[in-house]
Order: sequence, then structure tokens, then C-alpha cells
Amino acid sequence: MQLNRADLEELLQLATQAALAAGEYITQFDRTQLEVESKHVGSSLSAQVVTQVDLDSQAVILSVLASSITQYNLGVLSEENADEAQAAHHERLTSEYFWCIDPLDGTLPFIENTSGYAVSIALVSQSGKPVLGVVFNPPSGDLYQAISDGNNSKVIKNGQPWLTQVSDTLLEQEGKVPAASSAVFTLFIDRSFHQDPRYNPLLEAIAEQLTLVGIHELEIINTSGAVMNAIGVLESAPAAYIKLPKPQKGGGSLWDFSATAAIFEALTQQGLPVVVSNIHGAPLDLNRQDSYYMNHEGIFYSAYLIRMPLIDRFTAI
Repeated sequence: MQLNRADLEELLQLATQAALAAGEYITQFDRTQLEVESKHVGSSLSAQVVTQVDLDSQAVILSVLASSITQYNLGVLSEENADEAQAAHHERLTSEYFWCIDPLDGTLPFIENTSGYAVSIALVSQSGKPVLGVVFNPPSGDLYQAISDGNNSKVIKNGQPWLTQVSDTLLEQEGKVPAASSAVFTLFIDRSFHQDPRYNPLLEAIAEQLTLVGIHELEIINTSGAVMNAIGVLESAPAAYIKLPKPQKGGGSLWDFSATAAIFEALTQQGLPVVVSNIHGAPLDLNRQDSYYMNHEGIFYSAYLIRMPLIDRFTAI
């Protein structure tokens, strides 16, 4: 069935209820009982750790969403239930829409008791288009909601419309930057990227590109999970979050990006100069047919800096 606007509003509220319930569980969890286990997935430590909190948060979310799954015949893809060996046969490929859930993104920051983790819930169409997204940040209590629906798109932060207009301090598409916003550009990366031989050359290329538009200071942040990295781009603009392609499985998964992609898509539809794409500028493949991973195409989120052409030097796998 094709979802209408009323359906999307109802499902957004349900996803919000689920995210808040999971966030409350995470916040109240007794950390003295925290046990860390491993799972044999991906190629980075962040992909290979799991706690009971991840599993319990997922159970909380699925219990809230259960009625919608039956009512709207939705598929479900959730991190702790995902079997990569069965990715090419998952129900998301035959469902018109599917819930895409990360019950605790940023497990490493959570284990370390630092900020940078979040609950992330998206609804994605069979074509891979994110149609709604909810992100809850337990450490700060911030709630982000979006419906990506063309001219009817909306983005809400803590109950209020968010980033509804472009201020005069934002970087414009032609590449000119007003002096008021030229002090610092923030680059979000994963902590494991420091070990990539492309790391330093990429930073040099980005610094070169920024100089062309009048920005002379680059701040690197590598302490968060993928969800809060993407949110950080919007909170710290001008900014970007970059993951380069790589041959080994990893690079984040569908559930790491679907909710924030919905937020960015909705902002784009409202005319804001933000971008979510793969590293080559094409839409994210959020219903990849053969895998849950995104290593094949990389990730590019940006706010108020539309494109950095020099990134293209470093995208070859």
C-alpha cells in the first residue's frame, strides 16, 4: 500500500514513541551491570561490540512498532536481528516500506560513558528512499523528527520546526562564504579512519578546498557514532561527515544512515544547502540488494558547503 500523509504522521509519532521509550531505558540502565560482548560482523571495533542494552533497546522499539508492522504490512530491519548472510533474501526487498532501526548507534561511546550515541529509527521505501526519520540523543535529551515528503517535508527538533530558513551566515552554492562564518569548518569522521592511508591526503585536500572559500581552520571530531556524526554536521555547520569507500565489509550499515538521511532530505526539500549522498554525489543506496553495508560507495553529509571536488581524488577502492 502507498502511504499517505496521514499515515506518515501516524508512523512518525509511533517511531517517536519507540525512540523515547528506548532512550529512557538506555538512560536508566545501571552501568555497573554493563557487559560487553562481540559479534563477528564488519571490519571495525565499533561494528563488532554489542551489549545487552543494544538488545533490550531493540526489544523496546519493536514492541512499540509491532502494531504498525501488521497494520501497514511493513518489513523490519534492525541491527541486532540482521544476518548479513541473508541480506539478499531479507523481507525489506519485497516490502513496500520497512522500518530501519538502530537501537543504540555509537555503542563504543556508550560503553565509554561519553556522548555520541543515539537511538535511530527510519521508515524506508522499497526503492531506498527514506520517508521519515527519528533520532533521540539520550545524553542531551534532544529529539529530532523528519518527514521527507517533497513540498510537505518537515524537520522538528524538540517539538519546534528546525533550520527552517537559510541565514545570511551560511555558505552559498556558488562557493562564497561570508566573513561571519569563515572561522572554522568541522569535519566528522569515524575514529578508525585515522589508520587509513588516505586520511592525511584527504585532510590536506579538504583544507585546500576550504581555503578557496575563505575558511582557514579545520576542526576534526571523531568521538561519535554515525548517527550523531550526521546530526553534528547540522549542529556545527559549516561541516561535513565523510566515509570513503573501502573493499572490506563495513563503512556503516543501512540502519546507521537511514534516519539522518530522512532529516537531510527533508531539509534539502525545504531549500536548505545541505547534502546527503554517496561519495560520488549519487543518492544513498538505502535498500542495497546484496548487503547491509555501505562500504561500496562511501558516505557524504554536508551542511552549507555543497560539494568538495577534491574528495574525488580519494574515492577509489
